[in-house]
Amino acid sequence: MSVSRAVAAAMLFFCSAPVVADGFTLGNWETTLELVADYTNVEVDRGQTRRSENESLRTEERLTLRNNGSYYFDRRLLDLSFGATFGLSQDSVTSSTSGMDFEDNRDADLSGYDFFAGILKGKNTLSANLFANRNRYIQTRELAGRTDIDIQQQGLTLISRSLYIPSTLSIRQELIDESTRAGPTTVRSDEQRDILTYQGRRGWLNSQLTLRYEQIEKTDEFFPLLDFESREGSVYSSIDFGPKLKLRWDSRLRSFSRDDFSEEDRLDIEQLLQVQHSPQLRTRYRYYYIDTSRPAGDTRTETASFGLHHRLYDSLTTDLQAEATDQNLVDGSRQFYVIRTNFGYTKLLPGEGRLTASLGYSHEEEDDDFDVAFVPQESHAFDATFALPVGLGNTNVVAASVQILKVAEGPSVAGCGTLPVPNMLVEGVDYSLQTIGNRTEIIPLPCTLTTPGINPGDTIAVDYEFTRGGMPVAFASDNYRVNVSVDYGWIRPFFVHQQTNQELTSGTGGDFLTDLQIDILGLELRRDRGRLQTSIRTEFEEYDSDDQIYDEFRANQTLRYAFRPGLTLTLNGRQSFREFSMPTNRKTDLLSLRSILSYSRGPNLYIDVLGNIRSIEDSIVPEEYIRELGVQVRWHYGRLEVYPSLKYIDIERGNVDSSEYRAFVRLRRRFF
Repeated sequence: MSVSRAVAAAMLFFCSAPVVADGFTLGNWETTLELVADYTNVEVDRGQTRRSENESLRTEERLTLRNNGSYYFDRRLLDLSFGATFGLSQDSVTSSTSGMDFEDNRDADLSGYDFFAGILKGKNTLSANLFANRNRYIQTRELAGRTDIDIQQQGLTLISRSLYIPSTLSIRQELIDESTRAGPTTVRSDEQRDILTYQGRRGWLNSQLTLRYEQIEKTDEFFPLLDFESREGSVYSSIDFGPKLKLRWDSRLRSFSRDDFSEEDRLDIEQLLQVQHSPQLRTRYRYYYIDTSRPAGDTRTETASFGLHHRLYDSLTTDLQAEATDQNLVDGSRQFYVIRTNFGYTKLLPGEGRLTASLGYSHEEEDDDFDVAFVPQESHAFDATFALPVGLGNTNVVAASVQILKVAEGPSVAGCGTLPVPNMLVEGVDYSLQTIGNRTEIIPLPCTLTTPGINPGDTIAVDYEFTRGGMPVAFASDNYRVNVSVDYGWIRPFFVHQQTNQELTSGTGGDFLTDLQIDILGLELRRDRGRLQTSIRTEFEEYDSDDQIYDEFRANQTLRYAFRPGLTLTLNGRQSFREFSMPTNRKTDLLSLRSILSYSRGPNLYIDVLGNIRSIEDSIVPEEYIRELGVQVRWHYGRLEVYPSLKYIDIERGNVDSSEYRAFVRLRRRFF
């Protein structure tokens, strides 16, 4: 007998049994009936000979029975909650691509269960929680595709309050079976995670201690490359001491080990001392040690820093920081030294104005003695609106060493399939590399049906190596920053100046050094009068460095107007015009306008009408135009809930034109 059927049988038994029997008290029942209908039509035009049309209709029916608050003799002895879901899904898909027709009809079982038992709850010295649940659901995907997801969890948590350090031990298993279909293409993922977690925490009058250990073993039947086993342990302690407890010491120790395609062993040690000398003056002293072992070799980093913060008369603040770093790399070493200062000043002006100014300066020195340095997992997050080229953080990158892993996906994109993350990206398919001078950029390529690409909102992690010719070398950097603004509430002009000057102090081959100057002049206007709230922010930026020069004008506008209580219009606009004169002549124009008309009637009815227009014109990435229209309704009537929505989206990206129509409705009725 399956678990879901066993739970259902038990529920039927309890329903027919007396409310109280042999010390068992049955809790309250809740029944929910849910109906879903989802229709999608997608057309994709990739040229005269590559046109596709996909249409899908999905319906779901779910009945959920749940009991809360059952217990045996006393809730502190055994507290139970359990439920079961009985559901079916019907899916009909028709597709036509380049003259080839595809049709499929499929039914799916959406049954699931949920069980929780709390044993010896309350302030008992030892208690336990048992849990098991299974959920099945379906997500509609682009190209009339869909993703079937089956998630199952079971485990045990032991809680001991009588130990010297109160502790929690959790053992759980997670099973995730995911199948994504787009047209005739299906991608499967069958993942299992076995997780052991321990956490202990105790607090004293002026101190606390936290212990944590977690072991994860993950296997995937269809993506064995992503299998791994990891172990992580950490110890954290803090103590307040000294006269009037003005000193605080924080100590952290973390050990991490991972066995997979990116094998790694790492040890982190951090010591932090903070001293509150007076209400106006505080200092901090920090030591940070990292030891990392990878197949490519071992690295060790030690950093010591000192910081000071002083406030004078609530108008002038002074910050001082000194830091030294010593790093042993696989093929050499790096030493880094920096001193930073920043002065912040605030003054009230006539007419309820406020002047804010800051002046910052830092001096940095670095000594490098290595042939090749390895950079692991450098993270880059792409804008949620457009995926534009991003530059790697170091110069003289070894192109053949670049490996990119997509670790998080942004919003779904019409015309693209969906693959589990993380997944390795392929050069020439998902991205391309462009090297101009000594700097390397990642150029996103559009996703397709079966390749993930790099899309708006994605996050990637990049492994790469870079070189420094003429080793050893030493260089110094001087950095300046000035920020001035005058704020009268309704108007705020501001100016920002940032400058970096770098100089080779020893060695040869300083082509990686870059002088930089950025000037930004801006104006912000705000109005908040009754029904109308508006804000306009405009900026003009001049960017001038040894390897890149551009001018950019950008603006953001927000308008919110309440026609009457319950009826509000919100508009958000964004424009950016960037023109490069170096290293190549290039223009990037971004436009975006989003509108929302919201209507509410009491707490039971909400209606949102949405409109969105976005465009990007660039000489490197494909031009893109996006138009969206939609309406969403949330209506509650007694125990009945209705959620209908309509959506239209049209995307032109390069020579690909995709349009999608979607109608969706969900009805939920609760019974008590």
